[in-house]
Amino acid sequence: MDEIINEDTQLSEVLEILGKVKPESELARHCPGSGYASESIFSFSHCGNYYWIVLICDKRTFAFKHISPDWIRTYANLILSSAAVCVEWNMNHYITDWSVEQDKFCGNYADRKMVRAV
Repeated sequence: MDEIINEDTQLSEVLEILGKVKPESELARHCPGSGYASESIFSFSHCGNYYWIVLICDKRTFAFKHISPDWIRTYANLILSSAAVCVEWNMNHYITDWSVEQDKFCGNYADRKMVRAV
C-alpha cells in the first residue's frame, strides 16, 4: 500500500461500494464495536484501493479494512473457509482486530466416516 489514505476517505469509498453491491441494505452507522461476520466482501474502489468489507450479524452494520493484493492472497481463503469470523472496529468502522474460528473434530476417529483422497 504505497499511498496512505485517511479513514474518512476510505469510509466514503466503502459506503459507495456497499451502495452498489448491497443497494437493498439499510446499514446503520454505529459506535465502535465487535461482532461476527454474516458476509465477507473483497472489493476495490474506482481509485484502485482494495477493501475487505464485513457485514455484521444481527447489527445491520459493517466494518472494513484497507488491504493489498498480497493480503488477499494470504488471508482470503482462511477467512472464506472458516466457520466464523469475528471483527472489532473503531468509530469509523475500520477493522482494528479480527479472528477466525474453525470447526475441529474431537472424538474417536474410528467412529467417523471419512473419504480418503489419494
